Amino acid sequence: MTSDHLADEVPQGPRILVVDDNEDNRYTLTLYLDLEGYQNVVVANDGEEAIARLKDASFDLVLLDVMMPKVDGYAVLSWMKSEKRLQDLPVIMISALNEMSSVVRCIELGALDYLAKPFNPVLLKARLGSSLEKKRLRDEINAHLARLEEELDAARQLQLGMVPQVFPPPTPERPVEIFAIMEPAREVGGDLYDFFDCPDGTLCFLIGDVSGKGLPAALFMARAKSLIRVTAELMQAPTGGTADPAEIVARVNRELCQSNGEMMFVTLFFGMLNPATGALRFCNAAHNAPYRLSAGKVEPVEGPSGFALGIEPSSAYAAGHLSMTAAETIYLYTDGVTEATAASFELFGEARLEAALRSVIPDSSRDVVNSVAAVVRGFVGSAPQADDITAMAIKWSG
Repeated sequence: MTSDHLADEVPQGPRILVVDDNEDNRYTLTLYLDLEGYQNVVVANDGEEAIARLKDASFDLVLLDVMMPKVDGYAVLSWMKSEKRLQDLPVIMISALNEMSSVVRCIELGALDYLAKPFNPVLLKARLGSSLEKKRLRDEINAHLARLEEELDAARQLQLGMVPQVFPPPTPERPVEIFAIMEPAREVGGDLYDFFDCPDGTLCFLIGDVSGKGLPAALFMARAKSLIRVTAELMQAPTGGTADPAEIVARVNRELCQSNGEMMFVTLFFGMLNPATGALRFCNAAHNAPYRLSAGKVEPVEGPSGFALGIEPSSAYAAGHLSMTAAETIYLYTDGVTEATAASFELFGEARLEAALRSVIPDSSRDVVNSVAAVVRGFVGSAPQADDITAMAIKWSG
């Protein structure tokens, strides 16, 4: 016999498991099922055999007798609902018992439906069709969610690939050490960070937080990041060299306001550091003020702050200035750090952040970022992450 003929003989349609210790009941059920066109039927003589078959094969529906010796239907149903693979498998309980307490117990244990003996063929047909349709729809939803999960995972990897993951060590010509982390609350998020060198050697760095979460925020984040990098690298001051950070941010804001029907916005801190002198120019667009860490001191970076980007195209911005001292570190973060929430719904807050920064010995930017992140994780504990968490540290050793 050819393989094609063998394939033709394999029963088609939904795979149904009939579990009953009474041979007459098994015969009656399988006869009903055959008359209704269900040919892919497997029988189990008791609860133990049913568990063995469920371990070895996949089914679309289980018709399960309640009263059986040794392992009854309640026990089989309880075991099924403890198995992740079988939790969504529809089960119709079958019993001669008509007590409401038995029906309630079966439903509470996870049964989809309940049929009383002797079987009513019309009711059995309706229950079978309804249960199998629910199973089909659930399988379609699960398959769709699995595909969506794969796509979101790919999007996450693409997003992480958009921010620097390699942090070059300091050199005599560029005595700057940088490290950053980004931990989205979902598969993808709206936080961003970046750093890059302009043609004149100026080190540009930024950190931002887009309104909202998920894919829309991630796409807006990608747009904002690209605009900042291109504008900073191409825009020049009237006297030559890189433009002022406030002018760069204003130009990016005008671009982000265009075609922004969803009215999304991004808070941003953008800095431009002269690696040779430690002179830092910066522009803050409604973002959390970074901290300066040096000799045990923790001080916020004071300076002007403008509107978030993407709201009003005519918004004006001003630049701040400071001179970094040798071995000084700038710590930048998004509000996912200070708004990290414990199980008690208490926020991490700025006071805890400053205490964590004071306790850090800033031997390296990596130490600063990782130490604070560890404190935040310890505070949050097992509570779900409420917001994207992004942090960056820049240490100048000139």
